[in-house]
Amino acid sequence: MKRYLIIGPKMTSNPQTHGGTPVLVEQLLVYLRQNNINYSFIPTQRFGQSLSALNFLYTLILFLFKLPSSDIVVVNVSRNGAYYFSPIAIFFSKLLNKRFVFRRFGGNCLELYKKAKGIKKRLIEYVFKNADIIFFEPKFLVKHFSSIRDNVYWLPNSREDSPYKRDLNKEYKKRFIFLGEVREGKGIKEILEASKMLDSSFCIDIYGSLIYGNFTKDSFKEYLNVNYKGLLDNKKVYKTLSNYDVLLLPSYKEGYPGVIIEAFSVGLPIIATNIPSIKEMTNSKCAILVKPKDAKSLAEAMKFFNKENYIEFSKSSREMFKSYDRTLVHKRMFEIIERLNYDWAIRWW
Repeated sequence: MKRYLIIGPKMTSNPQTHGGTPVLVEQLLVYLRQNNINYSFIPTQRFGQSLSALNFLYTLILFLFKLPSSDIVVVNVSRNGAYYFSPIAIFFSKLLNKRFVFRRFGGNCLELYKKAKGIKKRLIEYVFKNADIIFFEPKFLVKHFSSIRDNVYWLPNSREDSPYKRDLNKEYKKRFIFLGEVREGKGIKEILEASKMLDSSFCIDIYGSLIYGNFTKDSFKEYLNVNYKGLLDNKKVYKTLSNYDVLLLPSYKEGYPGVIIEAFSVGLPIIATNIPSIKEMTNSKCAILVKPKDAKSLAEAMKFFNKENYIEFSKSSREMFKSYDRTLVHKRMFEIIERLNYDWAIRWW
């Protein structure tokens, strides 16, 4: 049986750090355990997010110790991992004839690559050239890098199906929810400005951490139909979403937001920005997309829904979840890895 070496950030007990890459890595580990796949795991943030040098040294030492007994290395990274750890990991993996899988999260990879200079750019190019398999979340990145090399695949963000099944014929009540980091880049400013263009029948509840931006609890007090609800425990996400009508996500930049998939799972229509990754994830039957930084368009989108059109949007949103079901996404991931590993073994023999 092949043994996998999984490398990536681990979820902690601190709810402020829940989301993004740690959630996806945790989902991968759950799939491995449920399917009795042989693996070992190295957390890349063993000493917290701030101690980057110590984390790097810890990860590297543990990697070199575990690599000889592993067959396939799967590195799950965001920006810093692509720059620094991945090139070293590929070098030693190739040295010991191990297969190397590079899984890059987020949608800004091409932008960062074009901006990179000198040694950073050469390190990224080394990874893209020498990884056996590359997985990207957005399809536009797969399309771009597939024109340069082989074995580049789409592996979207994913979530488990919601245990809470909303009545998709429920009455529309103008209840909107934002769930994520409460900062300017997520479009919070536009939500607040849009709220002034709505009457008192609209309710907008905001959940998420305040530590990443300039907003405080007092920032929302002057807005009559906006409520800041604080942090939301991961275990309560689906239940909470199911109590609302529409998800708001007017972000300036995004990868493949997990909260959109969670909204799909409970049948919530989406109002978000028309940035590339979100345009890939949604369609006109389940979402209304607006320009970033456009509060007026956001308000108009919120006014669009009514008791007549809402039900069809809700049903279409629920249909969209099929492409992001955690079990199916991970099954496809390992089918790709095993197929390529088999082809490599045949060639080597």
